[in-house]
Amino acid sequence: MISDKENSEFKARRLRAVKQDLNSSAAVLARKALEDIIDYADSCQVETTASLTAELKDLATQLIAARPSRLVVGNLLGYWLNSLPVLPEDLERARGRAGAHAEEVIDLLQKSQNQAVAKCLEEIKPNMTIMTHSSSSNVMALFRACHLADLKVEAIITESRPGMEGRKLARYLNKLGVSCQFITEAQMASFVVQADKVVIGADTVLRDGSLISKSGSRLLALAAKDAGVPFWVLAEGFKHSLVLPEDAVLEEADLEELQLEALPYVEMHNIYFELVPARLITTWVDEERVAVTFRSLAETRPATVPALYNE
Repeated sequence: MISDKENSEFKARRLRAVKQDLNSSAAVLARKALEDIIDYADSCQVETTASLTAELKDLATQLIAARPSRLVVGNLLGYWLNSLPVLPEDLERARGRAGAHAEEVIDLLQKSQNQAVAKCLEEIKPNMTIMTHSSSSNVMALFRACHLADLKVEAIITESRPGMEGRKLARYLNKLGVSCQFITEAQMASFVVQADKVVIGADTVLRDGSLISKSGSRLLALAAKDAGVPFWVLAEGFKHSLVLPEDAVLEEADLEELQLEALPYVEMHNIYFELVPARLITTWVDEERVAVTFRSLAETRPATVPALYNE
């Protein structure tokens, strides 16, 4: 009889890694979760296809629950779950088919990102200055596309405390040879006036067009609005959700990141994600269009992709 110990240890290890990963973008985190499915399909200790299916669904369900602010993880794993074909009785073939289906979903995500970036690129003019916050994989892809198109754009980026994801973006832009100003969040209002556009990614685009994004994004949106600078969100349809702002869950991270010892009269908070209201957003960009009015793909495509989005 096969012990459940190895299966439990694998799931605990991967869930811990997903919960502790605060620096990866939402799309990268979703891709990692799908890669966990691929690994588990190959290594899961089971004797039958039925048991394999049950184990994979259990892991996917736990991964979805692990990161409530990053609904793209749930959207992609939910799509994988609901579109998973009936697996063959032969266990080895079943393992391969389950993993291959996760690869197909990863490819869909990449295709959507590429198309969204291409739409955004059409609106970027030579020598523009683009300001951003955190280190969205979509925004990184946009800067790369600008570089390949020789648009000679410049960047203003924030360090994005306390995780300091902005450092990763700064190093990436430096490798591309993109001129960049690196600032603290406290300087955002002073520097946004130099930008032609603010472009950020999103962890989730909610039903009304509001965002869940890295804390600090709302302050940048407010500063951009005050300065009359367009504030764009670049997020493919996999990040669209039918969740309303009042139902959004905003994750809080480890207080140790704040680097302050416990003090009897001091209450610390380290909320990593925040809401950016739709009214502060100038333009939404996804794989279908660049729009000044929001249209959720979660609402317009349920017939063609019935299980793609969170209900």
